[in-house]
Amino acid sequence: MISDNKRVVVAAVGLVVITAGLTSGMMLGRAESDRLFYACAFAQAGISLAAGWLAMLSGSRLVLAVLIGGAVLLRLWLVLQVPSLSGDVYRYIWDGRVENAGYNPYLHVPADPVLLGLRDPAQYGLIDKRDYAVTIYPPVAEALFALVTRLSPSVWAMKLAMVLLEGVAVWATVRLLVRLGRPLGWSVILLFHPAPLWEIAGNGHVDAAMMALLFGAFAWGSVAGRPALAALMLTLAALVKPTAALALPAVWRPWQILLPLAVLALAVCCYVPFLGAGAGIVGFLPTYLHEQGLDTGQGVFWLALLHHLGLLPPWMTLVYGASAAAVLLGLALRTRWAGARDLETMLGGTALLLVVSLLLLSPTLPWYFLVALPMTPLLGLWSPFALTTSGFLLYGFNADAPPFFDRWAVMMAVALAAALVDARHLLPKKAIP
Repeated sequence: MISDNKRVVVAAVGLVVITAGLTSGMMLGRAESDRLFYACAFAQAGISLAAGWLAMLSGSRLVLAVLIGGAVLLRLWLVLQVPSLSGDVYRYIWDGRVENAGYNPYLHVPADPVLLGLRDPAQYGLIDKRDYAVTIYPPVAEALFALVTRLSPSVWAMKLAMVLLEGVAVWATVRLLVRLGRPLGWSVILLFHPAPLWEIAGNGHVDAAMMALLFGAFAWGSVAGRPALAALMLTLAALVKPTAALALPAVWRPWQILLPLAVLALAVCCYVPFLGAGAGIVGFLPTYLHEQGLDTGQGVFWLALLHHLGLLPPWMTLVYGASAAAVLLGLALRTRWAGARDLETMLGGTALLLVVSLLLLSPTLPWYFLVALPMTPLLGLWSPFALTTSGFLLYGFNADAPPFFDRWAVMMAVALAAALVDARHLLPKKAIP
C-alpha cells in the first residue's frame, strides 16, 4: 500500500490540477475545435481511473479529502458557467414557473399567449421547441422543477440542485461499495469522470435525480432489507426518467403480488395532479420519438447502419423493435426470477438491463448513458465507462468534427467491445484491476 506521504498528496493535487486543465481544454474545444474537445474528454476519463486507483491504493483520508475537495470545486466552477452542451435546463425552469403559476405543463406550450406573463427575457428564447412542444418530463421530475424554481428561477440554482442530487447518488454508491466489500476509492471515478461533471454540473441534467433515487433504492432499501421502500424509490426514479424502471425487476421477488400493485398505485397518484391534460399527459413523448428517428429506425444505430449500407428493408424496423423488446423482456424476467437474492445479483441484473437497452436503443444524447456509470466502480464493468466516455463523440459543434455517423459508429464499436469483455467475465466478482 502506498504510504501516506507528501508525494501521494502532491499526486492527488496534481490530478485535480490536470482535471481542471482538461476541463478548460474541453471548454476551448467546445468553442473552437471538436477534436480538442474529444481528446480532452478522453484524457479526463483516463484521469478519473488514475484518481480512483490512487485513492484506493493510498488508503489515505487526506488523499481522499483532496480528491473530493477538488471534485467539489470543479463542480462549483461548472455550475457558474453558461450551459454549453444542452439547453434542457431552461425547459426545467420554465416548467417550474408554469406549475408554480397554477398551469398544467402538459397542456400549454411555452409560446402559448396564456403564459405570456411568465416569460423571462433572459431565458425564454433559449427554451427548445418552445413554439410547438409541451413538456416531455414525467411528474416527479416536474415536481422537482417546481420546487427548485420556487426557491430560485435561476440557471445556477437548478444546476446546483442537480449537483446536490448527484452527491446523493455518489453517497449511495459509497454505501453499496461498503456492503459489497469493494474499495471505496473507486467511487472517485464518478467524481472525476467528465460525463457527470459536464452533464450535471455544467448542464444541469435531471438524470442526477433519477440516479439518486435509483442507487438510493439499493443503498437504503434493498441493503436494509426493505424491498417495498426500494421499489417505491425506483418508481419515483422512473417518474423522473423512465430508464430507471429497468431496475424494478431486481427488487421484485418471484410470486410477489402486492409490490407491483403498490408501484402502479404510486405511479397513478403522481400523475393525478396533471390528469386535466387527458391523453396529453404523455406530453411531447410521441413527437419526440419521431424526431429522434426511433419510429423509423434512423435513430437506432444498428438500423441506421443497415440503411447506410443500403441493406435496410421496409419491414426491418418493426422486426428490430419487436426483437429488442423481446430481449429486454426476457432479461427482465430472468432478473426478476433471480431478484432480491443478494445485492450483487440485484445490481448485476440491473446493470445487464441498462447496458443491453443502451446498446439496443443507442441513444444519440450522451447524458442518457450517465445512469450506468456507477456500475463501473460497483461491479467492475467496463461497458458503462465506455458508453459514458465515448458518448462525447456524439457532440459536434465545429467544422473539424468528423461526420456524425462515423463518430456514432466508433462510439458503438467501443461500447460493444467493452460489453463483450463484461459478458465474457459474466459480471466479475472483483473490481477493476
